Amino acid sequence: MGYVVKMPKLGLEMERGTLLEWHIGEDDPVEEGDVIAEIESEKSIGEIEAREDGVLRLIDLEEGETVPPGTPIGIVAGAEEDIGSLTEEFEDGEQAASAESADSGDTAEPAEPEEPVEATADADGTTSATSSSQQTGEKPKASPRAERRASELDVALATIEGSGPGGAITEDDVEAAASGGESARTATEQVKASPRARRRAEELGVDPSVVEGSGPGGAITEDDVEAAVEDAPATAEPTVTGDERAESRDRYRTATLVVAGETADTLIETTDLAERAFDLETSQLDVLLVAVSAALEAHPAFNGTFADDTHQLRSRQDVALAAESDGELLTPVIEGVEDRSFADLVAARRGATSGASDASDKHATFALALEEEFEGGVESLPTAPTVAGLLVDSSRRRATPAENGVSLERCLSLSLAYDPRVLDDGDAEAFLETLLERIGDIPELVLRTYRR
Repeated sequence: MGYVVKMPKLGLEMERGTLLEWHIGEDDPVEEGDVIAEIESEKSIGEIEAREDGVLRLIDLEEGETVPPGTPIGIVAGAEEDIGSLTEEFEDGEQAASAESADSGDTAEPAEPEEPVEATADADGTTSATSSSQQTGEKPKASPRAERRASELDVALATIEGSGPGGAITEDDVEAAASGGESARTATEQVKASPRARRRAEELGVDPSVVEGSGPGGAITEDDVEAAVEDAPATAEPTVTGDERAESRDRYRTATLVVAGETADTLIETTDLAERAFDLETSQLDVLLVAVSAALEAHPAFNGTFADDTHQLRSRQDVALAAESDGELLTPVIEGVEDRSFADLVAARRGATSGASDASDKHATFALALEEEFEGGVESLPTAPTVAGLLVDSSRRRATPAENGVSLERCLSLSLAYDPRVLDDGDAEAFLETLLERIGDIPELVLRTYRR
């Protein structure tokens, strides 16, 4: 069933978002989880992922345009599905935007007249048409990423034919022009495949042109690519070198919250209760993954990476579980934590920490470790480009006065490392407070995962 793609809300205070780039062209196939578009709000960049398989039937926002969260910007539906009822939301969205503009005192600019075209005669008698923008040297229509890439590669945008929405120049167009290759649109038309299928084909060394597609309109899907090979090449377990750990210590700031009493006991009690109730060999890491996932939903700025002066927010939570082995930091990644049931998390964690699972070739969006299983300080837990990581210790005790002397009360220590270039002390404090609340609600959160 089709749905309307809307501008997401990256944070609680986000008022407007800018569409940086469409990763999918209109009428191109998509698979669930494919990145459809990239957006920006202030200094943060996020991705819009496809909720289901289908075709991007409609694009209704140009790259570089800015709209409020919740504004309809596209439609994903089946290739032959009737989208008449879905397009009605766009009229409602335009009316809401107009109302907002009126409330803010903005006045609409008059529509510009259609650009005149002047015909000129060449020496051989043929004619060519030149628009007024070309005559006056007006900047060609291009995505922000395409402009940055053109500057890096020293390519003139005016010489490039755009393949993006409305003929806009994309980053791929710039790179194709720089290498003297064909345009992105030409390459796409040769082999019809979803972005995930192309990425998987590149990983496995498969030529998409020899794969038979089973997706919408005969498009190649990720499953088609995997079916085309008998065995995927094994990958090595990712490790972090001593130099990288030293760089991490210099890069991240830390904040720590220590609590005692009922909340500290809840983590241990829920771990034991889940093990008995679900007949699973559980770890505190499993329970913590559920609590951390809930905290990341409330504070999306902590779930992402920072590289090339860009804070990239991720909708999918890929959490690295750090553990020392022979002096090296192993960081197997549990992908898509937010969509997994508790039993699935337990199985994934056991496979990852035992080395039985394939290592992820993607950067983690968050890092997590128990202090008893990690010898380094919290500042060396996350590694670039991950923006944050959490080190948890539930083994501490604090002496408190009692009727017969002194009693030892369990303490829970939550230490957070964060990249100060995109997060500040207030952000860290708010995240830890939210995490503490989620740990207090952890029995209910664990049960709730079984609805996924």
